[in-house]
Amino acid sequence: MPRRKKNPAPSPPSPPPSPSSASSPLLPPPTSITTSSRLSTSPPLKPPLTLKSQLSWWSMGLLNNISFVICAASAVDILPSSVGAVYLANSFPSLLIRLSAPYWFDRVTYAFRMNVCFVLYTFGFLLVGLSPSSDLKLVGVALISSQCGLGETSMLALQSRYHGSSLTLWSSGTGAAGILGYFYVVMVHRWLGFSNEVTLVVSTFFGVCYFFVFRTFDIPEMPKDEEEVEPLKKIEEGDGDAAKGKTDKKDLTLKERLKLTLSLWRWGVPLIVVYFAEYAMQSGTWSAIGFPVEDEDARKTFYQNANWCYQVGVLISRSSGTVWRPKLVTLWAMPLMQVGILVLSTLNASEHWWWDNSLLASAVVVGLFGGAVYVNGFRMIGEEVKADVRELAIAGAAVSCDIGTNLGEAAGLWIQRWEEQRNGIN
Repeated sequence: MPRRKKNPAPSPPSPPPSPSSASSPLLPPPTSITTSSRLSTSPPLKPPLTLKSQLSWWSMGLLNNISFVICAASAVDILPSSVGAVYLANSFPSLLIRLSAPYWFDRVTYAFRMNVCFVLYTFGFLLVGLSPSSDLKLVGVALISSQCGLGETSMLALQSRYHGSSLTLWSSGTGAAGILGYFYVVMVHRWLGFSNEVTLVVSTFFGVCYFFVFRTFDIPEMPKDEEEVEPLKKIEEGDGDAAKGKTDKKDLTLKERLKLTLSLWRWGVPLIVVYFAEYAMQSGTWSAIGFPVEDEDARKTFYQNANWCYQVGVLISRSSGTVWRPKLVTLWAMPLMQVGILVLSTLNASEHWWWDNSLLASAVVVGLFGGAVYVNGFRMIGEEVKADVRELAIAGAAVSCDIGTNLGEAAGLWIQRWEEQRNGIN
């Protein structure tokens, strides 16, 4: 008779984790982030992108953000006396939508949200283009801001259901929106000689394209996998362990949703800082530079050229998501360098140490930093946040962009006034 194999000796039980090492209910344990390759190298559970899907993702990024860019490029014509006010109207409503997103997005379908975006897109451009009142023009800009914020937050959350390259395709499209949006305004308004009002009304065409491109999407269910999807449990006071069983996102309390949003600070802070610095430069510093600075046309020319160069940098860096994957320390370093560029550029605009069109090179660098933090910040969230709350997490983190944008544009109002006084501009 064959020998019976001895049962192996039972392994000693693992000691219970200490309270200090308990993992967050919203993020995987630290070891799974640093040592496990499951989220990045395992066969994807999400449907692969066809060529049609790739074109749709890129086009949605372009069409969603080109509305914001057209308003920004036209700011000096919409309200010449206060470019920063147009920028604020172009971003503050988006901030309100993104602040509220984690509390209601999972209760409203993507299709309904994007239909609302189409309505806002159309009426916004009609109002800002046809209204004789400056106040109503700002209302139109605010509608467009709402469309852009609602659309971007929705599409960023939706990409978590698709293959990883969807984020880079979306980001690349948003980068292209900067270049094409400014080119559209310059071509139609400056080169072809149409009025700013006509330029804005014709922009409703992009909204129609936006509506029909989204209708090509076949939205899949959120991928399910026993090893990847971990439950989010309702946290009792003082208890950090995860409960067993699946919890529906719709059952999350307000406290849990707020806890989820606040847990994203490690990626949200770099987004806030980098957006603050670049939009303070755009709406403030660059609007008070010209050769010569006393010439209003020269200032408008530099403003447009600097923003165009900035968008080139954004397109390059937002398209690099699949070829360059910086670590978290680099994600934090880039915003700090962006703040350094803001300080030097603002001082230079008043003292004229470096005073010619070669300044446009710094605008490209600003775009490179901004785009790289955007695409890699959301990439890291998608990789490190648990799958069952990933869509809400991405929607919650998107508010960081608007917080930085609004703070930067508020600072831009002050910077523009200060620069004009320093340069003797009325």
